Amino acid sequence: MTISADDLTIRSADASDQEAVEALLRNALGKDDDPNYPAFLEWKHRQNAFGVSPAWVAVHEARIVGYRTFMRWAFRTGEGKRVTAVRAVDTATDPDYQGLGIFRRLTLQGVADLTLAGDGIVFNTPNDKSRPGYLKMGWQVSRRVPIGVLPRTPQSLIRMATSRVAASIWSEETQVGLPAANALTDLATASALLAHAPSRAFRTDRTPEYLAWRTAFEPLNYRLLLADESDPRMGGLIFRLRRRGAALEAAVIEQLVPDVRTGVRLMARMLNLTKADYAIAVRTSPSTGLIPLPGNGPLLTTRPLAASPPPAKEWALTLGDLELF
Repeated sequence: MTISADDLTIRSADASDQEAVEALLRNALGKDDDPNYPAFLEWKHRQNAFGVSPAWVAVHEARIVGYRTFMRWAFRTGEGKRVTAVRAVDTATDPDYQGLGIFRRLTLQGVADLTLAGDGIVFNTPNDKSRPGYLKMGWQVSRRVPIGVLPRTPQSLIRMATSRVAASIWSEETQVGLPAANALTDLATASALLAHAPSRAFRTDRTPEYLAWRTAFEPLNYRLLLADESDPRMGGLIFRLRRRGAALEAAVIEQLVPDVRTGVRLMARMLNLTKADYAIAVRTSPSTGLIPLPGNGPLLTTRPLAASPPPAKEWALTLGDLELF
């Protein structure tokens, strides 16, 4: 039987779809052998501090054959105004239903529904393969996110340069620093660190509740290295270790430090204690001494919903805003 796009029903996903959606994602994305995947989806889409992810499905004769979700997010402008947002994340099409435009139909339906609901903007960092599809649906390239690195030794620099492959999803074990999943459930600790978060430009709406959620998924093994273990008001780094080819990479998702000297000292201390080959982070400021890697950061793409994205120069993202999702 020949199936056409007209044979499909596009609708909002609901709780009864969860099992079928997870099976579709596992099959389409090759996650069948990942024991962390169901809990990861739960953390990302239903425990998110910004709210439950809205999602849409394509259905053919009661069979879910396509899925698209947008992860809820929120930003603050330089003037302090809150802007609701979503991030285009998980999507999958049943291999038997390729070529029917399911990705495009689900995405445009989501965009229409979110706009009517009053959500502000959508953003993501699609790869080279998927970016053209987004651009055809009204997304625009905003800017290349400025990435920086700091090698630990000359030998580490060589390993970094020869390990240009995708990083592992799950983290390596380390005892350096504090387990962030525990330390940041103390909202006083989180609040003290967030005093050093950017207060100008267009940035994620970082609250203590956000920081606690963002670091809570245990397989990611986020660590908190404080400048002063007895006083989080002195600042700290949040990081995790992951393998990238032969290199051990320290991905720093938050640089919550009061000044350049503290940031540089903490970054060097983290590298020396973990023996990571290098640190990588977004260069939102020079405070941690990162060396810029021009042309190597992901391309940020945006689309207006009920609001307009800010100019490219106003964005102040961190690796915590971009990785994983």
